[in-house]
Amino acid sequence: MEKHDYTIGVIGGMGSYATVDFFKRLVDAFPAEKEWDRPRIIIDNRCTMPSRVRAILYKEKVDELVDSLCESTAYLMKMGASRIVLVCNTSHYFLKDIVERIPAAQDLFINIIEECANAFAEGETAELIASEGTIDSGIYRNTLLEHRVKVIEPGEEKYALIRSFIEAVKQNEIDQTIMDRFIGYVENSEADQVILGCTELPILYQECLKHGLTVTKKVVDPLQCAIDLLKAEYDRLV
Repeated sequence: MEKHDYTIGVIGGMGSYATVDFFKRLVDAFPAEKEWDRPRIIIDNRCTMPSRVRAILYKEKVDELVDSLCESTAYLMKMGASRIVLVCNTSHYFLKDIVERIPAAQDLFINIIEECANAFAEGETAELIASEGTIDSGIYRNTLLEHRVKVIEPGEEKYALIRSFIEAVKQNEIDQTIMDRFIGYVENSEADQVILGCTELPILYQECLKHGLTVTKKVVDPLQCAIDLLKAEYDRLV
């Protein structure tokens, strides 16, 4: 494959602001004097998908959700996607269902959770900040344990607070109170490293940094891990 054939497919809309942020970060990752020096990016901002969290917690509209994910995958493949990224942590729980229906997609998907796990050394510890669906699904816990990385997960008493961080981004209502609470949550982590396990959280974290709010913890963003892989693959092409 040559560089001009390399095409990045994005399944987004879960939520839309996270997809917009991911797109900008992808463009920024490929600095170019001319636009045609960047890879093609195809985005399916499928914000009409059923809730991934409710599908996991309550088995609600699971078939409809998987159907939608498969349709988007097939669409991006038809458009020539060399790689596909699910811009939603929770949706990775259904990745096995997509691949079962569309085996040819197996090698196209970049699993952001796997890439996140690769960012840690064996024996390290990290605290996960994510939606209740992502936490309860065990997708981070199981993957990181396979890499011999210990995961600290929030208890149910923290779910509402984390949800308020996520919803503030989804509703485009980030304010000083939310930023202060978020920075306080990260700084009070039991681990020296935290994983931003929801695609809205990097947006909130970057907004905090813009306002001079920093933490002493190492912050790991799974989407950035995926972007780094895409950039490395692209740079190896002629």
